[in-house]
Amino acid sequence: MSYRLTKLGVVLSLFMFSGCSSTTYIDEEQVTPELPPSWYTSAQALKENQPWVKAIATPQLLELATIALNRNQALIQQALDVEIKQQQLVVNDANFWPELTGSLNSGRNGNSDTQTNTNSLSFDISVELDIWGKLSDSAKAAKLDLLTAQANYQQARDTLVADVVSAYYKVVTSQELVKLYERRTENARVSFEIIESGYVQGLNAALDVYLTQNEYYNEQSNLLGQRNQLNADVRQLERLLGGYPAAKLLVDAKLPLLPEGIKVGVPSELVKRKPSLQSAWYQLLSQDATVAYTQKQRYPSLRLGGSLGSSDSDFANLFDGDFSSWSVFAGLTSPLFNAGRLKAQTEQQKLVLKQQEQQYLSTLFTAFEQVENALDLDASLQQQYQATLKSQENALQAETLSFEQYQAGLQSYTTVLDAQTRSFVAQTSVINLKNQIIANRIQLHLALGGDLDAGVSQYE
Repeated sequence: MSYRLTKLGVVLSLFMFSGCSSTTYIDEEQVTPELPPSWYTSAQALKENQPWVKAIATPQLLELATIALNRNQALIQQALDVEIKQQQLVVNDANFWPELTGSLNSGRNGNSDTQTNTNSLSFDISVELDIWGKLSDSAKAAKLDLLTAQANYQQARDTLVADVVSAYYKVVTSQELVKLYERRTENARVSFEIIESGYVQGLNAALDVYLTQNEYYNEQSNLLGQRNQLNADVRQLERLLGGYPAAKLLVDAKLPLLPEGIKVGVPSELVKRKPSLQSAWYQLLSQDATVAYTQKQRYPSLRLGGSLGSSDSDFANLFDGDFSSWSVFAGLTSPLFNAGRLKAQTEQQKLVLKQQEQQYLSTLFTAFEQVENALDLDASLQQQYQATLKSQENALQAETLSFEQYQAGLQSYTTVLDAQTRSFVAQTSVINLKNQIIANRIQLHLALGGDLDAGVSQYE
């Protein structure tokens, strides 16, 4: 028995399913949590937006950031992913257009008595009507996948520039620490020579000679270790630039002390501004469209088509324009029995959508956590730096005074060693804290959805 879909039947069916293409399966209340009007972490000192980026944007850093954006292999992969999604969008959009194919066949048939030539030329066209919005849902998912890839690429650019800046000043930090270790090693050598000379003159004890000599060897070992760390930091920067990690890049800069100030905005702004959150949202919407597409796979599909052709025993006559053979058709196909496969696929995609909702919420709250932690740490590091700066000043004075008193016979050499150690720790802490302030400020800017690429480029 054959069935024919009448014009009235098509109209009624379209009316019944006219709302299908706009159906959403996302739990809106679930994915739109109530957000606080401001950040919980006190950021009074950070509310004035000061040009802190200018303090770090050296000409060399600007050049290195540009090199990284052009050569970093991971970023290039992200860019290619965008192009792949663009081509997939073309594939999906092509489903709305008729498909035209041509065929040319030639053959020879016969038996021992007769032989005949058969030649045919035909053009076939067919198109699926998007009566339920199934093709539209597929195209929508492809467009959202492209938006996801574009947002991921922008986030990758921002992160790469932030990583380059952090790695750059990590190298600068290692360089300053190497200089500090070199001074420490030289001071230890001089102290050893002084103490050894005093021992020869009968002024110092043998224990002091052993202690100073031990200190000198320790400083030599520490210096070698710090030089190795410097090489490792340079290699890390070179890899971000997309080059060979030869530890040959020369960095010429000093550690700046950043001013207290960065525009923080409010949590609700972060959702619209940060590329990674935009990507997570687009991915969620894409899965929602995928659910709709899977659901509509259970509905009938209507295809229209036609064919135009010519056949002749003489091959040359195929191209005389006499296409007398033609046909048109309309085909309606619908799944009748598949043992629950299509229904299970729909339920499967709905469960994936629920996973995506939780993934989006996790990404969202993690982004808020990063901002709150970075705000808290920024204020703490500034206070730590000021306290450590005072500690360094006192430690340097104590180091000088302890050695003078030792030479005057008022202190033991262990007191001198203790003062030197305290001085070294304080100086090291000052250098490391300046770097931590830079690194955390960069991460805070990135966490707030800031485009450090644009921020740095404005100073070129």
